[in-house]
Parts: sequence; C-alpha cells; structure tokens
Amino acid sequence: MVRQMKINGKRLLDNLYALREFTDTPGKGVTRFSYGEQDVNARRYILDIAERLGCSISIDALQNIRLGFKGNVPGRKTIAAGSHIDTVRNGGWLDGIYGVCGALEVMETLTENLADYDYNYEVVIFAEEEGSGFGSTMTGSKFISGIYDESDLDKLKNDEGKTLREVLAPLQTRCCCDVRENPYRQVQPKEAGVSTQCGESSVDISRVMWDFDTVKTMLELHIEQGPVLDEAGLSIGIVDNIFGMRVIEVKLDGVGNHAGATPMSQRHDALCTAAECILKAEEIVRADEDKRTVVTTGKIEAAPNCSNVIPETVTFTLEVRDRDEAKINKAMDEITGSIRDIADRRRVSCTIEEHSKSSPLPLNRRLIDSMAARAEGQGLPYKVMDSGAVHDACMIAAHVDTGMIFVPSIEGRSHVPQENTAEEHLLTGAQFLMDTVLSELASGK
Repeated sequence: MVRQMKINGKRLLDNLYALREFTDTPGKGVTRFSYGEQDVNARRYILDIAERLGCSISIDALQNIRLGFKGNVPGRKTIAAGSHIDTVRNGGWLDGIYGVCGALEVMETLTENLADYDYNYEVVIFAEEEGSGFGSTMTGSKFISGIYDESDLDKLKNDEGKTLREVLAPLQTRCCCDVRENPYRQVQPKEAGVSTQCGESSVDISRVMWDFDTVKTMLELHIEQGPVLDEAGLSIGIVDNIFGMRVIEVKLDGVGNHAGATPMSQRHDALCTAAECILKAEEIVRADEDKRTVVTTGKIEAAPNCSNVIPETVTFTLEVRDRDEAKINKAMDEITGSIRDIADRRRVSCTIEEHSKSSPLPLNRRLIDSMAARAEGQGLPYKVMDSGAVHDACMIAAHVDTGMIFVPSIEGRSHVPQENTAEEHLLTGAQFLMDTVLSELASGK
C-alpha cells in the first residue's frame, strides 16, 4: 500500500516567492537567463536546500542539475521530477520554477518521512529550456537525450555572437570549492571517475547524455500557460500530447534609402515585405479546419532602425506548432513558399534558415491512466489535454515513461509579467505530484 504524505504548502510558497526576486527586471516580470547572474543566485538558493537535505549533487557540462534523495540505493532505477529555472525576457514567476519547487518540496517531504522504496528519487533542473540565450528551446535536455551533440556547441550562438561552447567553457572548472560559492562548477559522483583538478576548463559533454536504462519515470509539474483549465474551472490537467514545432529565421535584404525622397514605386522596403510575409503566414494558419495549428513571429529586428530611413534589412523568426507533424510541415512549406513569392514580387532578397524543430509527442499512457484514476479518486476536477507549449519532458519521453501535470494559469497568461496561478492550485498541483511520485516509488511492490 502506498504511504500518504502531505507536502508543506507554506514552505513551497515561500520558496516560490523567494526565487521570484531573482530577476534582472524588478517590477517588470522575471528575467532570468541561463548562465547569467540571476541564474547563479537561483541555483545557489536551490543548492543550499539540497545540501541541507543531504542530497547528492551532479552538475553536467551543460549545467543541468540532478539532486539525489539521501535515501537512494545504488543500482535502483530512478523516478525523476523537475523542470527549468530560466525564463523569457520579462516573463512570469512560475513558468519552469514551479515544477522545480514542486519536485524539491517532494524531496523535502520524503526526507522528513524516510522510508525504503523500490526506486530512487531525483530532482532534475534542465538548463536553457526557454532558448532565451541561444535561440533554441530545451537546449539542456536536447543534449541529455542525444539530439544535440558536440558540433552544436559551436552552432548555437547568443545575441553577442558567442557560441555555447565559449559561454560554457569558463563554467567548467572542476574544483573543490564550496558549491554555494560556485554553483556552476561541474560536479559528478565520485564513481564517475571525473578529475577534480582545479583549472580545467574544456567543455566535455561525454557524460551529459543520460543512461536511460537507469531511469524509470520522468514527471514534470507546470502551469498550463493557456486558458483551458482556468475557463473550465478545473484544478488539474493531465497531458497526453505535447505539440511539435518548427522554427525558421527569415532574413530580408532590401535597399535602404531616404524616407522622403524615394518614390513608393522605387522602394525595396524590407520591413513592409516582412509585414506582408507575417500576415500571410497568419492567413495560412487561420485556414486550419480544426483551429489547432498556431503560428507566431515573436522576434523581429530592422536595420538601420531609423524613422527617416527605408529599412534595408529585416530578420524575424517564425514558428508553427501543432500536435500533428504532417500539418506542421504542410503549413510551414506553404508559408516559406509564400515568403519567397512575396520577397520576389517586392524585389527584396530572401534567406530562410531552419532554426530548430521538435516532433509532436504522445506521453505515456500508463501514467496518464493512473493519474486520471488518482484525480477521480481524490475528487479533483481534471482534464486530459494537449500541451501547446513544448517542455523538457518531451525530450525525455522518447526514452522513458514520462508524464506532465498542469495547474491553471489565470486568464491563460504566461511568458508575461501578469502570469499567475491561485495559491490553492499551486498547492493542489504539488500535492498531486507528491502522490504520483509516491505511487511510482512503490510501484515495484
């Protein structure tokens, strides 16, 4: 019989409120990019808790973190739970960090109620999930799952032109200093045979990919980031499918010229061309019969960006998402064809590069059914639903049983300062994660 344990709701909320303060944009949402100063502060806060709980600490070359329950037994498979701590610019206070704090609260509760289980438990913190730094979502979990390899360390670049390898290299020093003073330094269990010589700074990703034979289950708790649960008055969402996505970057090169002296008939305006391309993409996707496909242009840059100069160069991103990969590809192919036609008609040169992609993914049916039965048994109003947002869980789901738990987002707002969830729902979701973890830990009995 599975033991019942209650989380400490005040402790969970206290951690969430404390971590909300680690932002580069106080009063304007949470901005906490991977490998930045506020990421350091958040890591230090979490690792302080882990040390107090007696957790084992493993930090890989990408700076993904794994915290092991002090009651773990070598050789047993692992039940993992977690999410990410990085945010978009001027984002919300719950996206990602709620899943980390929920998993950490499970760890705290297990530590207070030590018992022997059939499986081990770990908290996982994935690096660079949002892609805010390097333009590619789920970077840490893509390396963990083998989708990215050594060559991607040099392909991925931030806005300053630095490669991921260049950013990671100074963080690799494996030394004996206190983890609170150096929350980025690479740490591995002693049995991994990793050198602890100070001064080593090469980026060795050979140990980043997980041995998935040692992991039984991955669970991710998250806010919904959409309006479905909130509008329906439901407490819990159980994810059955995560949308796939394709992201392209479009560069349009026109001719810069004087804004007043150049007749409309002689203009090669890159920004007007971009505007028509973006609206055409929206028109194409709005024609989707089931109204599920979505398209977004979230980033656009124009040069020289002066009010009295015709824009010469425009670069923008465009992404398409759906649960059906064929529909994603069909929409994107039609969009890219239209962009080229528009650019040609407007006498503007066009370059389109595939930026990143992920396939739609069904999550584990066993976990979906067991969580649905648990919600019904507890009298929780719930819904089995899609996730339009991508998550680190979908990178892990190709390898091990993976489940996701959603709680409502007020008015469906996310990735903005207004992102919020009622405290009662935050507590309900974390307790539901606790119950699910306990069921998984004892599932061998």
